[in-house]
Amino acid sequence: MEQITVSSKGQIAIPKTVRNALNLLAGTKLTLEVRGQAIILSKDPAWKKLQGAGAEPGQEPDLMSAFAAYKKQEREREDARP
Repeated sequence: MEQITVSSKGQIAIPKTVRNALNLLAGTKLTLEVRGQAIILSKDPAWKKLQGAGAEPGQEPDLMSAFAAYKKQEREREDARP
């Protein structure tokens, strides 16, 4: 368990080990939820990024192909990281 400090502006820094483990890059959106005295930060699931993906209007969307393309791009970004 890691301990972090809240700055005077209410900001926190996510430790590098956690960012690397979850592949959190600059611009990654997180969801914040308060449960009692706990703060839960979670990454949006990959399928949410596919909203609106699919075929031309009036045709059945090919979500599996769109998801496969998204995962390929994600792997390429991960491989390109230093």
